[in-house]
Amino acid sequence: MDNRKDKRFLERNTVFIKSTSEAQEALYRHGINAHTHDISLSGARICTPHFFPVGSVVRIVIDLERTHQSVKVDGEVKWTRKSEEDDDLFESGVEFLHSISQTLLSLIKHLYAEKNGVPSVVSH
Repeated sequence: MDNRKDKRFLERNTVFIKSTSEAQEALYRHGINAHTHDISLSGARICTPHFFPVGSVVRIVIDLERTHQSVKVDGEVKWTRKSEEDDDLFESGVEFLHSISQTLLSLIKHLYAEKNGVPSVVSH
C-alpha cells in the first residue's frame, strides 16, 4: 500500500460511479452512490456497495466537500476487497486516468491550496 506516487488525504467525499464497460452497463446503468475513504492526485480508495473487478474502467464524479467542486474522471480499478469496517461495502483502489488537465488542476487546488500551499512539483 505504500508504493503510491502521491500523498493521500483521508477525506470522505461523495462519489457517483458508472461503469464504462458495456457488459456491466446493464447492471450499473443508473450509476452507484459511493464515497472516498482517501484521495490523491493520482487516485482514490472508494467505498461502494457494489463489487468492481480489477481492470474495470469506471467513470466517476467526485463532489469535493471542502471546495464545493465536482471532478469528473475515468479511473481503472487496481484492487478490490471487502471493507473491514462494513461487511456490506467493498473498497476499491482506483487510479485516475486524467484526460482533462482541468481535473488535475481542480484536485491540486482542493488537496493542497488551503492547507499546504500549491506544490512546485507535481508527480504524475
